[in-house]
Amino acid sequence: MLILITLGMISYLLSVQIKIGVPYWDVFNYLNNAVYYAGMNGGGVITYFPPVIPLLTSILFRMGYLSINAIFIVSGLIFLIGIIGFYLLLKQRFNSIQSLTGSLIFISLPVVLSWAVSGGIDIPGVVFSIWALYFTIIGLNKDSKFLYLVLPVFVIASLTRYTAGLMIIPIILCLLINFKNIKKIKNMKKVLLGIGIEIGALFLILVYFITKIDSAAFYNLFFLIVTSSSTGVGDVGYNPNLLYFSQNILNYISVGPFQGTYHQILNPSYGYPSLLSYLISLITVIGLSFYVYRGINSRIGFEDKSLINITNFIKIIILLALLSLLIISFYYKSLIFSEIFLLTLLYILYRFISSDVSEKTLRIIDMDFVFLSWFCAFFIFQSTLPFKVDRYFITMAPALVYFIILGLNQFLLELKTKIDNPNFKCGIIYIVIALVFLSTSTATYFGHTPKKSFTVDIGDASNWIKNYDPNYMKVVIGSDYPNAATWFFKKEVFAAFPRYFNNSDEFADYLQKNNVKYYIDTISNPHPDLKGYKIIKSIGVVVIYEKVNV
Repeated sequence: MLILITLGMISYLLSVQIKIGVPYWDVFNYLNNAVYYAGMNGGGVITYFPPVIPLLTSILFRMGYLSINAIFIVSGLIFLIGIIGFYLLLKQRFNSIQSLTGSLIFISLPVVLSWAVSGGIDIPGVVFSIWALYFTIIGLNKDSKFLYLVLPVFVIASLTRYTAGLMIIPIILCLLINFKNIKKIKNMKKVLLGIGIEIGALFLILVYFITKIDSAAFYNLFFLIVTSSSTGVGDVGYNPNLLYFSQNILNYISVGPFQGTYHQILNPSYGYPSLLSYLISLITVIGLSFYVYRGINSRIGFEDKSLINITNFIKIIILLALLSLLIISFYYKSLIFSEIFLLTLLYILYRFISSDVSEKTLRIIDMDFVFLSWFCAFFIFQSTLPFKVDRYFITMAPALVYFIILGLNQFLLELKTKIDNPNFKCGIIYIVIALVFLSTSTATYFGHTPKKSFTVDIGDASNWIKNYDPNYMKVVIGSDYPNAATWFFKKEVFAAFPRYFNNSDEFADYLQKNNVKYYIDTISNPHPDLKGYKIIKSIGVVVIYEKVNV
């Protein structure tokens, strides 16, 4: 049933996305890279960008389907694989109904639904991360053969979206807390040999990849990430607020179905949380509170005075010290130290509470800690970065849904003990919640999608120039959305941004000096008067300037 629902949602989302067109800047970069990987003529290649989505899209290009829609289709197929993987991952902790509910809630999250088939790399990166963690867990607990798949899938996730490499935190924690299971693996030498061969092969691939990219730009990007540099103060995504994602978390669960615009669907922080978001959040917090209380009470007991001793006092001091170091390093935006303190804190906390606990209980606690590390690792990373947009929360979405289901589970268990009714069925409540999530999110998305985005106008403007000037390949064309124009013209388009100049005359001189014959303006409002250029065509929000021959 989950596959059928997901296929139905993907089909609907594809039909809408194909009509709307490309939703944001980077997708055109991936399309231009896909043209390059397909061995076709084009431009705008950025070799240090993550290669997986462009490579997969290039396969469709090689098959003759040279269309923007190709990257939407690739995104849809990967999304389907991700939902299946997430269901299987949740099944390691919850029953079938709960896992189904969690999967449908994941689909319904505004930041997931609106970006599912957009051609972006955020969701594909999460998809491969889900499978990497799934193979780790079942490889340790069920069949060690699946451990062979962890490293390749993890590398694919990282090359889909570089920040997916942070999945190393939950994977390492999973390995550490399951160290006893690792020692029990049969043919351990064979497993290690296989993984060693994989590492060697992947290292060679990585070396080849680095030699093919703009390594200087790649290293600059890496330095920006690990240092959380604020060099992009003028960037539209610049946001130094460390609590940005926590302040908007209600919006990421559900936005009001009859409020807002399409921009607020793509960027939920600009909208308003729905009543459903408040209700689910309240239930989740109450349920998790019950869970933590029962766990602490069953483990140490609140009235057991024998537990007040030097050993436990030292444990508490260690945990508080690590927590303080984590908070301080996070406040000062020290990414590497924050992640190290996080991993250390969670592992030591696990060790303190896992002694003398049954194997069955340990497996439950294991999953809780792994997903907690997932959420916290990406929360720290995305929060300390100087650039923040709502879709970055997608990296935390699976962990958020995990704790929503855990909170619902604990809340309903507590409620069931209070209701003396044999007909009380938790399963029905889960299904109702899932359907409410799915219906409200679909209604919100359906009610706010435009007929097209302005990138469709860029395509129409590009086609108009092709018909207007058959020699367009031999002249210089400029645009303030160069990667989009490059895709449509299949040639390098000169990047020219009016906002970088003091006035329109300076900008016009810049175009003249670079011998730009046609300039496609997509963003300016109003469109400026450019000395030496005249507007020859207006298409939607886009205007075309032509150089005046003097």
